[in-house]
Amino acid sequence: MKFFETTYAKLISVALLMLTLCPLHSQYNPNSVYSRFGLGLLDNPGNVTHYGMGGITSPISDPIALNLANPASYSFLEVTNLQATLKGLNSKASTNAESTSYLNGQIHELSMGFKKPNAKWALAMGLTPYSSVDYRFSAKDTLSDTLFASYNYSGRGGINKATLGFSRLFRIGGITSGDSTGKRLHQVSLGVNAHYIFGNITRENVVAFSQSEHYTTVENHNLWVKGIAWEAGLQYKVNLSTRRDPQNRIIGGSALQVGCSYSLNADLSAEYSELLYSLRITSNTALRDTAHFLDALDGRLKIPKKLQAGIAYKLFNKKWGTFVIAGEYRLQDWSNYRLEISEDVNLDKGLQESSGWAVGMEYKPTTDVNNNFFNRLYYRAGYRSAQTELVINSVRIKQEVTTAGVTIPVIRSQSKIHLGAEWGTRGTREANLVEEKYVGFMIGFSLSPSSFDRWFRQVKYD
Repeated sequence: MKFFETTYAKLISVALLMLTLCPLHSQYNPNSVYSRFGLGLLDNPGNVTHYGMGGITSPISDPIALNLANPASYSFLEVTNLQATLKGLNSKASTNAESTSYLNGQIHELSMGFKKPNAKWALAMGLTPYSSVDYRFSAKDTLSDTLFASYNYSGRGGINKATLGFSRLFRIGGITSGDSTGKRLHQVSLGVNAHYIFGNITRENVVAFSQSEHYTTVENHNLWVKGIAWEAGLQYKVNLSTRRDPQNRIIGGSALQVGCSYSLNADLSAEYSELLYSLRITSNTALRDTAHFLDALDGRLKIPKKLQAGIAYKLFNKKWGTFVIAGEYRLQDWSNYRLEISEDVNLDKGLQESSGWAVGMEYKPTTDVNNNFFNRLYYRAGYRSAQTELVINSVRIKQEVTTAGVTIPVIRSQSKIHLGAEWGTRGTREANLVEEKYVGFMIGFSLSPSSFDRWFRQVKYD
C-alpha cells in the first residue's frame, strides 16, 4: 500500500519553513533615527487586510483570514487557516540640510489558525515582530583650526513575538424564519493570547578625531530580553436588520461589530551589557583602554499595558455588494516603561504616553449581477494618525499614514492573495529634527481548505 502526497506533508513543510525563517524577523531594518529610543519602532499589528484599512484590528474578524491582534477574532474563523506576510519599505529621511533614501524588507507574519466548521472554540499561533531597531547617522564638530570630531551613532536588532492563543464563541438569539426583521443574533467572543517576547538590541556610539594622537571613544550597549506577556480580547457582533425576498432568501441587511483588546503590563527578564573604551591606532600598534564595563547584568524590563478598541458597521445588499466602515482608538502610556538593571543604567527616560486613531473601509462588489474578475476582489482604504511616545527637543513626534489594499481570491479555492500599501510621514524638520517620508507595501497569503483541496484527509491507492 502506497500513499501519495497528503495535506499533512504540506503542513509539515510549512512548519519547517516557519522555523527556518524565524531568525529573519530580528533582521528587519527600518533605517529610522527614531528607532534609537526605547525598544525601537513599534510594529503596527495585523495582517495585510488590516494594513489596507488603516491598521484597524480590534473590531475586525474574517472567516478565512487570521487576526492575531485580537484573540477574540479566532472564533469567527470558518476553516483552518495558514497565513504568511511579507513587508517592504522605501523611506526618505530629510533634514533642513540633506536627505537620504533607504529600501528594505522583512517577513512580517507567519501564523496558523485552527477552527472546525461550526465549532465554538478556536486556536491560533504565529510569529510577528514587536519592535525594530536600525539607525546609522553621524555629526561633525570643529574643535579647532586643525582638530575635528566625528560623532557616529548606530543601532540594530529588535524584539520578536511568538503567539499562542485561543477563543470561545457565545451565541444568543437567532433569526426567525420567514420574518423580515427576525430576532437579533448576538455573538460574543472572548479570547486570550500568550506572547513569548524575545530579542536583542545593540547600540554603539563612536567619537573619532581627525588627528591620530587623540583617542577614539567607543560606547557599546547590548540588551537581551525574554518573557511572557498576556493579552485579552473581546468581540461582539449583532445583526441590526435583515431583508428577505418572497422566497425567504436574504437579500440585504446591516450588522454592527465592536471589539477591544487589552495587553497587560509585561514583566520580562533582561540582561544588559555596557562597554566604554578608548582606542588609538598608530602605524605600528593599537592601544585600547577600557574605562567602564558592565558584564551581563540581570534585571527586569517592564512594558506598559495597552488598550485599543474599535467599532465596525457592515451594510449588505445583493444588488451592489458589501460595505464595511470602521474606526479604532489606541492608548499606551510609555512613561511607565522601565529597564530595571542598576542605578548606573539609565535607558528609559523621556518616553511619554502614546495614542492614535484610525478609520478604514472595505468594499466587496456583488457577484450575483456580474461575476467578472474585478467584482470578485475586496477593496480597502484607510487613514491613521498617532502621537508617538517620543518627545525630542520639546517636540512631540507624530505619524500620519494613508493606506489602501486589495484582496484577490484564488480560483476554485477559499485561499486568497492580499496586497496592501501605505504612504506615511513621521517626525518633522523643526527644531533640527528629521522628517521621514515612506512608502510601505505588503503581500500576504491566506491558505484555507476547500472542496477542491481538502486538508487533514489521507488518500490511499493500491
